[in-house]
Amino acid sequence: MKKIILFGAICALVSACTSNDSDIVCGEYNVSMNMSDDGETLTAVINGDEMTLNHAISASGARYVGELNDTIVTLWNQGTDWTMFLNDGAPIECTSK
Repeated sequence: MKKIILFGAICALVSACTSNDSDIVCGEYNVSMNMSDDGETLTAVINGDEMTLNHAISASGARYVGELNDTIVTLWNQGTDWTMFLNDGAPIECTSK
């Protein structure tokens, strides 16, 4: 039984790792993301506008920062949770589509 559970967990992890695409909703923003294979950049389409965010230093999780239409966009990930920041504004919690 333990072998079956372990095999299932490994299959789930491998299938999760093969896709770098994610769709989330952050407040009123629809965000489609595609992470580069090396994790250094994140291409995001936010309400139809495409941008590239670069990996930035973070105390925990992964943080990506870029500029879209004179707005600094930060997407921060910790585990399966995403949070978006626009300029220095309040955090916008994100949910999966």
